[in-house]
Formats: sequence, C-alpha cells, structure tokens
Amino acid sequence: MSQQFVGMNGEQTGLGFTNRDQGAKVEEDQGLIEFKIITNDGTHESMKMLIDLKNIFARQLPKMPKEYIVRLVFDRNHESMCIIKDNTKVIGGICYRKYPTQRFAEIAFLAITATLQVKGYGTRLMNKFKEHIQKQDVEYLLTYADNYAIGYFRKQGFYQEIKMQPERWKGFIKDYDGGTLMECYVHSTIDYGNISDLIREQKQQMIDIIKKLTLNDRVYPGLDKQNYKVENSNSDKPTVKPESIQGILESGWTLDDYNELKKQKEKTFMISCQQIIDTMRKHKSAWPFLDPVNKDDVPDYYDVITDPIDIKTIEKKLQSNQYTSKDLFIKDVKRIFTNCRNYNQPDTIYFKCANELERSIDDYLKKLKDEQQIPGVSKKIKKTSNK
Repeated sequence: MSQQFVGMNGEQTGLGFTNRDQGAKVEEDQGLIEFKIITNDGTHESMKMLIDLKNIFARQLPKMPKEYIVRLVFDRNHESMCIIKDNTKVIGGICYRKYPTQRFAEIAFLAITATLQVKGYGTRLMNKFKEHIQKQDVEYLLTYADNYAIGYFRKQGFYQEIKMQPERWKGFIKDYDGGTLMECYVHSTIDYGNISDLIREQKQQMIDIIKKLTLNDRVYPGLDKQNYKVENSNSDKPTVKPESIQGILESGWTLDDYNELKKQKEKTFMISCQQIIDTMRKHKSAWPFLDPVNKDDVPDYYDVITDPIDIKTIEKKLQSNQYTSKDLFIKDVKRIFTNCRNYNQPDTIYFKCANELERSIDDYLKKLKDEQQIPGVSKKIKKTSNK
C-alpha cells in the first residue's frame, strides 16, 4: 500500500500526484495542450468547443440528464475551462458558475475523454482551474460528487466537511440527490500553476535539511572480510567492540542505549512467553502437562521419552533466562505435544488433550515467531589474526 500525504487543503495524495501534474505540464509547456476559458458568447469557435465539451460530459456522466448538461453548458451564467489538444480538439474540461458576491464557485461538471484519463490531464486541469479562479477573488469551490468522483476530488484538495459559512452558499446552489457536497479552499498565496515544481522543491529542501542533521548519506567501508569471520556464540559480549567499527559512534550509537534497548526487548520477550504459559495452564486440556511425569506412576516413560518437558519446567527455564531465542522457547512448547503423541496411543485422552492444547496456542506461537529476535544469541564477529 502506498503512503499517503495529507496536505493543508486536505489533499490525500500519493507520490503520483506531482508526477501526474508534471506530465501534463510538460505537454502544456511544449504547446501540445492549452487551457481556455469558454463562454456562450455566440461565436462559431466558442459554440463548437462547448458542443464538443457537452458531448464529453454526456459520455462520461451517463447518469446526468443530457438536457440538464446542455442547459448548464450553454447557460451564459456558466463558464467552462476546456483542455485543447493540438490546437483543435477538446479532450476535457470543467463547467462552473461563479458567485462573485459570495466569493465561491460551483463546479457543475468535470470530465476527461475516457482514453486520456490516465495521463494526468484531470490533475492538471484542476490546478489550472484553481490558478484561474484564484485571480477572480474566489475563496471556495463547491461541488456535488457522485461515489465515483469522491476519490478524485479528495486528491485535488476537496473534503466533505464544509467550513464556509452556510449563509454564503445555501440557497445559491441546487441540491443533488445521491451526490456528496464537497468543498475546497483556494489559498491566495499558492502558485497552483506550478504546484508540482513547488512540491518537488519542498521535498528537496527537506532532504537537504535531513542530510545536514543526519549521516544517512555517508557510506563507511565496514569490516574487512579478510580480518573478521562470522561465527555463532552464546556470549553476550561481542568479540569486536562496536565502537571500533567506523561510523558507529558518528551515528549517535552508545553502549548504554544498546543495553537499555536490549533490556526492553528481553522484557517484552519474557512477557510474551509468560502469556503463552499462562494461556496453556488455564486451558481445560492442560492438566496432563502441568508438571513432570511421575516415574512411579509411569515407570517406563523416561525409557521412551529421553527429552521430557512440561509447562512447569518451561516456566522455570524462562524465569532463569535459559531461553536466549524465541525458537528455543517454541521448540520446548511443541515438544510437550510431540512427546505425548510419541508415548500415547491416538485413542487415549492424553493424545486428544495434546491436540486440543496445541490448537489453542498455535496462533500465539505464530505471533511470537513473527516478532523481532531478541538480542542475545546471534551471529558474532570474531577478528582473525593476519599470518
């Protein structure tokens, strides 16, 4: 799942927002597309563009009555911003109405030709529209969005919480059944026409600041493979002092911080294991496994089972810090059930209890296995002599 950025306008955008806008902006800069404000001024050129735009709205908004689309697009109180490709072809646009005394505008229709909807024209169109409307002293944009359009408008800075005072817009716009009223605040100081460049500049400035505060961009040579080898060790003391490795101290690492983190992880590990033990002990099928098997009651048990284990013994080992990894703890728990099934026949109550108890804690063991490895026994680096 991609990480989302929530902007000051409520924009919910991923990293693709600037890429989509920039792609269409490049075409605009190259003269491949342009944005024009069209009104029903009676000229042949304007009428042709409005007809083309009306047809796009009718195709892309099939639930909207065609007569209603025609009435608004050609209404002289409404204006349209069209995207013109190759100087002749209308490929999309916005039909809107301004309310100058109330300082808001209502978007009636917005659509892009179906075959061109993945090229960023919709994002660029909204940014150019905001740039235009900003110069008209418009403070808010309102629109009724259907379920398919809500996602698009959220990415463009619209949100469902209406902050504009009700007396400014109620009675001016028509309610639409099945639509969601959304609002966007038009900031007077944002350069919407160059917003993708602005976001990239901000990103680069943040990267530059982070680089000054951290050493993440520095790369150290690390350990010489010829002088060090990796081996398993049960010692808590590293065979190589971490502070002797180039870059460790520069990163802000301290042995005290490491030891504190280690204690916290060990404590978390202990709590997780103890919870599993408590869960097993409380289960109705745990009674055969609570304590070690009594040899007097089962004389041949230890002849068959050479590596016995039980819940009480596991708890003692946990409390005495004998489990230096989660795998060792999980292995002991599972051995309870393995031993039981190896000694008892499938039709016995003990065999059945082992299966029931194992099923009850299986999810707990999986969760423990997915947790981070506790510090302690891990691969150690040992320095070798040069001969």
